[in-house]
Amino acid sequence: MQAKPMQPFLISLLVLILLISAAALVPIKRSYVFIDNRTEQIALQLPVEDPLFRIKYTHSIHLSEVLESYKVLKDDRLQMTGMEYEDFNIGMPSNAGDGETFGEKDGKYFITGMKRELPNFRIFIGDIDAGLSFISNGQEYDLKKTLVRGQSYTFQVQRLSLIQQLRGVNIDEQ
Repeated sequence: MQAKPMQPFLISLLVLILLISAAALVPIKRSYVFIDNRTEQIALQLPVEDPLFRIKYTHSIHLSEVLESYKVLKDDRLQMTGMEYEDFNIGMPSNAGDGETFGEKDGKYFITGMKRELPNFRIFIGDIDAGLSFISNGQEYDLKKTLVRGQSYTFQVQRLSLIQQLRGVNIDEQ
């Protein structure tokens, strides 16, 4: 007869354990992630607080700065929205595509109105002393200091569970 009072407690405990497990495993929080292409593990993450971000790098041939602008779409895909650069020699566009605008001001070239959508992109962290930064939420993060030089990563927006967030290295911790 004393076993019956334990049943509601055990059922409540089981429900609580299931709820905690679900909360820890269900992907909820949108994050910018850099996935190591060798291990397929998240190497770096940053919560998406602002859907706009930029990648700034030094072009390997021209040694001039390039700034690519992106936004995160509602389905977590990426949309390239613009570019700013100083040279349009090898590897750089010399004009805008359909629906885009090409301009020049103060020795810099701009392409705006881009709507190029992609699910992710690969980024190689070169082993040379040239700039490579991720800019988001008003902060600039030096990827050469936070990721392994000579390695490639897949960059994407991914919904992370609590466990994935705890496992990965937050870019703010670097």
